[in-house]
Amino acid sequence: MYLLPEIYPDTKKLKVLRYGLHLGVLKKNRFEPSHALSHYLKVEDVKNVENFSVQSESILKYLKGDVVNSNDSRGWVLVSVEGIPLGWGKESSGVIKNHYPKGLRKVF
Repeated sequence: MYLLPEIYPDTKKLKVLRYGLHLGVLKKNRFEPSHALSHYLKVEDVKNVENFSVQSESILKYLKGDVVNSNDSRGWVLVSVEGIPLGWGKESSGVIKNHYPKGLRKVF
């Protein structure tokens, strides 16, 4: 699913694979948000946000691809550092299951 711009720029000399912002995909009748959407949204626009400080051990775990403890938000959670969105996680049973893209994960 893509959000298309109201006005298309002139791209005749460019190779454009897809226009617009990738919002996410439908999987088994449910919506799974894209990583691009997490960077487009502001923290104040999202209902479920888990905000960490820069020095937090949890944020290092998230960037490595591990699960992190949550404050009981249910469903999709926007993970952020001091108000800056990083990506998505899915909260279940008190933990946020990591949905940070594997190619961006860091090994510390």
